[in-house]
Amino acid sequence: MKVFKFGGGCIQNVESVQKLAQIIKSGHPDPLVVVVSAMGKTTRGLEGVFQQKVAGQSYAAGLQRLYQFHQDIIDHFLDTSGQEAYQALALWRKQLEATLALPVTDASLDMLYSRVVAEGDLLASKLIHYHLQEQHVVCAWLDARDYIKTNNRFCNAQVEWTVTQRLIKKDFLPLLGRGQVVLTQGFIGSNEAGETTTLGKEGSDFTGAILAAVLGAQSLTIWKDVPGVMSADPKLFKKVTKFEQLSYQTMEDMSFHGAKVVHPKTIQPLALHDIPLYIRPFHSPHETGTAIANGLAQVTHPIYILQEDQGLLQLSLDDLTFFDEERMKEVFHQLLQQNLSANVLERSARKLYY
Repeated sequence: MKVFKFGGGCIQNVESVQKLAQIIKSGHPDPLVVVVSAMGKTTRGLEGVFQQKVAGQSYAAGLQRLYQFHQDIIDHFLDTSGQEAYQALALWRKQLEATLALPVTDASLDMLYSRVVAEGDLLASKLIHYHLQEQHVVCAWLDARDYIKTNNRFCNAQVEWTVTQRLIKKDFLPLLGRGQVVLTQGFIGSNEAGETTTLGKEGSDFTGAILAAVLGAQSLTIWKDVPGVMSADPKLFKKVTKFEQLSYQTMEDMSFHGAKVVHPKTIQPLALHDIPLYIRPFHSPHETGTAIANGLAQVTHPIYILQEDQGLLQLSLDDLTFFDEERMKEVFHQLLQQNLSANVLERSARKLYY
């Protein structure tokens, strides 16, 4: 059994959705789980709509653009399922407008954000499900929120592994055993109360790793609009190298320090179960991309990661005491409370920079 994950950059128009279906069909009849993100820049668009809502501005134009984008896709690639898809799109908009009509408070901000942005992944998976059915792929659609259970941190939620494992095995394994492709969404989950949570930016990769680890997959393949894992961002650097192989440790270090090719939490579940990760080029599926697995040699080639929009914060003590471990503990506690992270940290006797 394999897990395929497709990011939004791979599914942004009719042609890319058709290519996605071809890749899925090539991976079938082997048992296959497919994880999809929101189409194109839908998540960013929903974030913009939500920000306008919070600011008390009109978000009607942004919502209409998102509606029209998906309607155009339905117009051009669905045939027999078109009417069902239009109904799903209309319901999607109705539900989204109902959520956006709710009052925003400091306590409800993250909860409402998660509900809004989750709608992109849900709609994309439904439209792809209709297309796969038209392509005669036996496919079961499942709502990831029924299976990926988390704590109450609505943004960047932490997975509750015990209940998540039980729920996934209960429903995924019988469907896979009957030869069906199982299609679900990345990025989203729910807490004990059933409220929608999100796993953090680019969290769809992490969803793929969760499913692969729980189901004991042969591999996780993340299809992206890049040739593989590069030594630097080719949009910013002239000379870059594509890595044919990387160790789990190197890939985890790269992700932790800001390389956006894989979500930082993706590697650990795979490494614990010795499941290979493949980063494959969506537009050239015959190419191998980059393999990430246990026991591969460490990279000696320089790796460059550019972190933009960073802030510098300096904390000082004026009473001639030190920034000891107890004070550091309090600093990190406050960062966690504010959902912030320190990428680089330097400590002197009475000052802390991060």
